[in-house]
Amino acid sequence: MKIGIYALAKNEAANVPAWESSCREADVRVVTDTGSSDATVELLEAAGVTVARGAPIPWRWDDAHNLSLYHLPADVDVCIRLDLDEVLDPGWRDALEAAWTPQTTKLRYWYQWSTDVRFLSDRIHTRGGYRWVGATHEGLARWSGEEVQTTTEALTIRHHRQPGKQHKSDLTLLRQAVRENPLDVRMHWYLARELDYARDAEAVEAFERYLRMPGGAATERAYAYRALARLQPDRVKPRLLEAIQAAPQEPEAFLAFAEMAEQMGDWVSALYYARHAAFCPPANQSHASDPRAYGPRAPELACVAASRLGLDGEALKHAREAFRRDSANPIFAGNLALLEKKATESGPKVA
Repeated sequence: MKIGIYALAKNEAANVPAWESSCREADVRVVTDTGSSDATVELLEAAGVTVARGAPIPWRWDDAHNLSLYHLPADVDVCIRLDLDEVLDPGWRDALEAAWTPQTTKLRYWYQWSTDVRFLSDRIHTRGGYRWVGATHEGLARWSGEEVQTTTEALTIRHHRQPGKQHKSDLTLLRQAVRENPLDVRMHWYLARELDYARDAEAVEAFERYLRMPGGAATERAYAYRALARLQPDRVKPRLLEAIQAAPQEPEAFLAFAEMAEQMGDWVSALYYARHAAFCPPANQSHASDPRAYGPRAPELACVAASRLGLDGEALKHAREAFRRDSANPIFAGNLALLEKKATESGPKVA
């Protein structure tokens, strides 16, 4: 199996050492430099990486990544798009070769976006039959032959984005992507999200327009409902209920309901919703997740609510989970110690 790594680069000198070190087991590594003015090219070439040069005009991400892909030799079997701010975990090649089958055309693997967010991604694919589509937030499209996806949990790519780094052209390119394909529900979602990031009043209509469209990933539809719950204060509850209906396996809307119940002193409802939020496994995370919902807040709130209702046994269970998720927090450590002591003192007495 011949494996090729491809990437775009512009002024990524600071990321080159970690990037190239992580992917040395590849048979071919080609980086398309789009106009660096720092030492990116020199560092890559010194590490034995092939550097091509070029950039689409006007700029758009799908054309740029397709150019980068086309710079890989035609005899490459498996391609990995590995951006310069990403690294492969050790053992990646063995994991890939173990998971890949003769029928596989695309491999899904764990993508660690940040310390708190991890989800399955799909930027490992065959050399032929795929192209990138979308002016920004581009996705892989299978244009030739049947797609067969395989999943492995043994391979992880980690993202190390520089703080404050932004693609200032995203909103312009998203508007262009929607103009080009007005039926692309995914691009409508990204456009609505970007408008919301920009605090543009158009975001509400953009989310509602997206939700009127058929299709769309459940996690993205739930995100849209949660965003509308925040942007439409008079419709918070129905919007959150719609979010739960769209993605009942995700904790964000459950946690929002639990926190509203906490503010009203409704501990029965707070416990009910916090339980649901706390029981959602981290494997449910996606690119649309709020990492806070997968942290200690849900079990902590469930612990408080259970204590208020006199359910000390259940409170202890949730206290343990909150501490497990954040063992450095002295409040969680104190709560756990207090409840464990209470459980010991109230246990059966031996004469």
